[in-house]
Amino acid sequence: MAKENGDTYINMPLGKICSMVTKPYYGALTKKMEHLKLEKNFSVLILLEENKHCTQQYISDALQIDKVSMVKIIDGFAKQGFVKRVQNPKDRREYFVELTPKGQKILPAIHKAIKELNDIAFKDFTQKERDAFDKAIIKVYHNVKHFPSSHVIVYKTKKKT
Repeated sequence: MAKENGDTYINMPLGKICSMVTKPYYGALTKKMEHLKLEKNFSVLILLEENKHCTQQYISDALQIDKVSMVKIIDGFAKQGFVKRVQNPKDRREYFVELTPKGQKILPAIHKAIKELNDIAFKDFTQKERDAFDKAIIKVYHNVKHFPSSHVIVYKTKKKT
């Protein structure tokens, strides 16, 4: 890695650099959407928009969120009226998590905030560079997702009181 604007990234692990990007990015995105009262869990709503009939387990696996946290997230969204649990007619022991009309109504604001912040983050990129970045970061993820690893919490935000 190279030295840029006085910040040294030589010999930094890729994960550290990604973490350095993640903190201010998600901080800004959470701030941009604070009026929606979603905290950082809006990814669950996006996943539900793109995938019908998701179980909590599917959401947990797809977003790499532990089961206990996922139950709390879904409970919170259900209490806010953004999602509902619907019994699987083929297996009464299983429930799907689905967006409610209120949850669907909030998605355009989420997408708008993401687009605005992404446009700022990629402001000096050509479309070709942006597309290459998207492909590269997904390729890196697929290359590393099966590494044996220890449990690591990348970031944890403090609850405001």
